[in-house]
Amino acid sequence: MSADNTVLASKSFAGQKHRNNKNRNIRRLGQKGGYQNNSDRRGFKRNFEQSPGETAKRNKLDVGNRLKECDLGITEYIGKHPGFSAIIKERYTDFHVNEIDLDGQVAKLTHQDIPSDPDDNVNIEDLRTMVSSAIWDQLQVLKENPSESIQIDVTNIDKAERRIIHTIAQNLANVISQTTVEDDKKFITIIPHTKNIKNDHKIRKDNRVDWKRRDGDYCHFLLHKVNMDTIDTLNQLATNLRIRPNNFAYSGTKDRRAWTTQWVSLRRVDARDILRACKSIHGAYVGNFKYAKNSLKLGMLRGNQFKIALRNVCGTDEEIEQAMTSLRDNGFINYYGLQRFGTVASIPTHEIGKRLLQGKWHEAIELILKPRPGEQDKELAEARQIYAETKDAHAAYAKIKRIDKIEARLLKGLQISGEKNPLGALDSIPRNIRLMYIHAYQSFVWNRIVSRRIKQFGTNVIVGDLVYDKQSQENITDETTNYSLNDSDDVRETDVISIEEINIDPAANKTSEESLDQNFSTVKSLKEEDLPNYTLADVVVPQPGWKVTYPSYAKAWYDEFLAKDELTTDLKQNNK
Repeated sequence: MSADNTVLASKSFAGQKHRNNKNRNIRRLGQKGGYQNNSDRRGFKRNFEQSPGETAKRNKLDVGNRLKECDLGITEYIGKHPGFSAIIKERYTDFHVNEIDLDGQVAKLTHQDIPSDPDDNVNIEDLRTMVSSAIWDQLQVLKENPSESIQIDVTNIDKAERRIIHTIAQNLANVISQTTVEDDKKFITIIPHTKNIKNDHKIRKDNRVDWKRRDGDYCHFLLHKVNMDTIDTLNQLATNLRIRPNNFAYSGTKDRRAWTTQWVSLRRVDARDILRACKSIHGAYVGNFKYAKNSLKLGMLRGNQFKIALRNVCGTDEEIEQAMTSLRDNGFINYYGLQRFGTVASIPTHEIGKRLLQGKWHEAIELILKPRPGEQDKELAEARQIYAETKDAHAAYAKIKRIDKIEARLLKGLQISGEKNPLGALDSIPRNIRLMYIHAYQSFVWNRIVSRRIKQFGTNVIVGDLVYDKQSQENITDETTNYSLNDSDDVRETDVISIEEINIDPAANKTSEESLDQNFSTVKSLKEEDLPNYTLADVVVPQPGWKVTYPSYAKAWYDEFLAKDELTTDLKQNNK
């Protein structure tokens, strides 16, 4: 079976995950328990400065214009108690999310120290044995007369030894060194690095890092963001670093309206540059830098720790006690929540995903660029309006200041590709964003199917339910909340829906079905004799997609639901 299954009931409120990150379209029907943490709360002090504009109260969208749970198939409950009402995320400070890594450590930003460079711990006497005595004697001039410039003939010396000479020189004195070629000979020219000395050699300080001497090619760091979207934050950081957003890797996206802390990795980017690039991003903080041999991947976490404040709670003490006891003992249905689908009822993200799967490219573009009521970004709102009225992509693009915005990328793509090539324009949107739209549609279908399952059969395990085969249990990943920014190498690291879905142009995807088959976890369909051995927490429900095994009782439900949207259960497009 494919990885496109999602589990009805898991056993960790923290969203416990497993090491294998290949199978990501898998979600448990419900969740149970609570992650306890008694670690010291002291640490990095956050000073969140507010701009004058932020002190003013923002206009809120009319609740009637927002998506509601019932719009997304979130209708059923596990508990039979009356429940109580409350407001969640009234303030972004009411929702804290801290990632839990595979070692069980909760991510907390505690410092912004830069790891020491390899050269900071160099033992000159050890290096002395690696160069000739003649060269060593020449280098001693730097200690005796720091203002002296010297030139060493290294024509017959290999690159490794030349690097050692540079290292010795820079540790003996404040100098700049560079290998130069003169008349078919190689020289290392060493000059003082002071403002008073004239640099006749036009030598620049070499700031390159010898990554081989570090603990690995990847800089891992904690990203703490306040009321910001993960992808938007990394887009801004990428702009400041002058790199592509897909260079970032991380284990999962986090809520926008919240305080969140998570690990991020970058290949061969110095910690100093990351710290410097983040300082101009309001609401984002980085720290706890370290170097590692491997990049982060989607699903490389045990889960997330949540601290949630509920406001305007309406209910008696008895009702609240019953609800919390039920949550602890029975868990909850593991629905995909509102953040997966956006907030504007007229333009939910799953509708864009549906258009992409249907091959209705122009309609998908229209939905992405459609004006939204209550748009906070005035320039973006104006750009949307211009495009809606004139279809002038150039004029609309000119109004957007942040060129890393999805809308800006799409408008730029429209300028380059033209109205007659919508596929080319859509390809200008990062692949992870296109996947996000399609995953939203899959999640929408999942919610509807799960609600029908609970409504019709209740919370007992039944014949035909799917569970993971015990032997492949260690390969499970519990949820599909993550979208990678690494376009280059995560075809296998992301949910597989169909060959066409990975790249909008199907010819661009070269992944073979044989290689994908190796990443699929095995499920079994329960028989009557299996029922006593399983609970609802073990039951998995598939998202629709390519090479998916469906519960025997639910296949007709998927067919019926998808047929209304002119789709089939494999979600393959008819691209021409």
